[in-house]
Amino acid sequence: MSRVINRVIRQAAESLGSSLDQFYPSYGRNGLNERNLTYQMAKAFESRSDAYAFMEVPFLNTATGRYDYRIDCMLFDKDRALFVECKRLYKPEKAQQLIVDLQRMNAENLAPVLEKFTAEKPRSRSVYRMILAETWQKPITEWWKSSNSGRTWDGSWLPEDRGVIEVKTFDNGKTLYWLYAYEPLLFSN
Repeated sequence: MSRVINRVIRQAAESLGSSLDQFYPSYGRNGLNERNLTYQMAKAFESRSDAYAFMEVPFLNTATGRYDYRIDCMLFDKDRALFVECKRLYKPEKAQQLIVDLQRMNAENLAPVLEKFTAEKPRSRSVYRMILAETWQKPITEWWKSSNSGRTWDGSWLPEDRGVIEVKTFDNGKTLYWLYAYEPLLFSN
């Protein structure tokens, strides 16, 4: 597992938790917009020296030959590039969307993105794909960790490097969790 990635995830979750102490940007059962996840990840990653972030980076749709797919967030420094897709996870259909996102973030689709780096050796970085989801449901966190959750959702597609972070427990007893999973992408030269 990447210590830098894990540290950034923890820092981003802590930042969101602190922000939620000051303001809650939702009404009723609407929940938080996934853009808050990408923003917090980018902010935490960029707090490091010579680290950068871009949102909505276009990448290749091999079916159409066009660059009409978008990555929620791309984080990079001189040693690594991390492609991040975020979702709110509360039902099986959202888990299916995460599977599609993870499958789209493959070496073939992302290689042209890496070629756009201005450095002489664009592929000298370690490259990762990551999914980050938020949930309010404890059984979903257990499913994510591959524990006995009572969920019948298929979790076989989840990368091995994954975890759950408790972002914040509110006065009403409800807890917001972040679920993350990532893995390296291997490119042929």
